[in-house]
Amino acid sequence: MAHRRLFGLAFAVAAAGLGLSAPAFADCGSDMQKLAQDRNVELQRVNDFAKAAHGKPLDPEGFCAKSAGLLRAEAALIAYMEKNKDWCSFPDETIDGLKTAHAKNAGFSGKACTVAAKIKKMKEQAAQGGGPQAQPLPAGPL
Repeated sequence: MAHRRLFGLAFAVAAAGLGLSAPAFADCGSDMQKLAQDRNVELQRVNDFAKAAHGKPLDPEGFCAKSAGLLRAEAALIAYMEKNKDWCSFPDETIDGLKTAHAKNAGFSGKACTVAAKIKKMKEQAAQGGGPQAQPLPAGPL
């Protein structure tokens, strides 16, 4: 009887030791729910910004700022899925689809941010008087 108690105590100590030193495994369901929710919130911000334009061209500076959060959320989601692919059984097609969408969003955001930077530079040059100069119209008879 004492033999069993000693074995049980040794097993409990070993299990506790393993629990303290073992790596934490991902909680796929709740982690993915939070990451997906973060992405959806950011996606909604971008969509709301686009809807507010009412079909007019989007403000590149505003879009650049709004899309940054979406890109961060997508990158975090992709990183999590790649890191825990085997543990959580994420299909390659799902990860690839998300990567494709992320690349498309990053490309569009990059273009908007480039245009926003050019506009900002032009405004700064104009404020300093060094912007593009208007050509004077010819004088006299044509």
